Amino acid sequence: MDGIRQGAAGGVPRRAGWYVQTLRLTACALLAWLVWQVWHLSTYEAADVVWVCDGTGSCGTDHFASVGPFAGIAAAIGLGIAAARYLHRSAPGAMVALSAWAALAGWQDALADGKVTRADTSAWFLLVPVELPVPTWLAVLRWLTAAALAGACCGAFSSLYRTAAVARFLRGRACAPGTLEGWRSLGRRHGEADLLFADERGVRHRVPVVVARRALTRETVLAVYDPARPGDAARTRAALPRKEARP
Repeated sequence: MDGIRQGAAGGVPRRAGWYVQTLRLTACALLAWLVWQVWHLSTYEAADVVWVCDGTGSCGTDHFASVGPFAGIAAAIGLGIAAARYLHRSAPGAMVALSAWAALAGWQDALADGKVTRADTSAWFLLVPVELPVPTWLAVLRWLTAAALAGACCGAFSSLYRTAAVARFLRGRACAPGTLEGWRSLGRRHGEADLLFADERGVRHRVPVVVARRALTRETVLAVYDPARPGDAARTRAALPRKEARP
């Protein structure tokens, strides 16, 4: 009975973890849909926004597209926060790319539906109060989408290197919680330290590794090593996952 109870108790956190992950992924999907819809609407309906001025320098409109960019920015920030645990350092670039792509699609759909022509000019008065031809908006948004995607790729590569994801999942490296001792500076951002960890057989190792200076703020790091040669410094490194490794 005790074993059954322990198994059931141990299963609850796992089920709860899957439930939480499902909720988070669902929230991310809904926020991504919201970001797309709001930014798409802000450009697709831009030509329908009519501003009414009272002669004293103040103008207003009741069209949602006029505040669409601000709602899109808020939704993108929310999505970036919710998706940061999955996208890591690529999250900011991915959010900008999604927003710019949605706005670009809005202009393209407006052109296709005849709401605007290439000779028309338009502006996001509250965000970018500058009248620009539609082709210029298209060019700017294409450039912004490409630049944001490049930034997202750089962030993804940085995260993959920092967490040693490629070595862990594609090269068959084993992982174990470890600690760093004996810092020896190699410049402003990196240094050498001794990585202490126990391999799968319980044998402890002390291996010199090069790590970023920010690793000093961690109580524990993740030792990524070759199971066949756990003491080989050339095949061992200290990774810095988003959450600290637990011994």
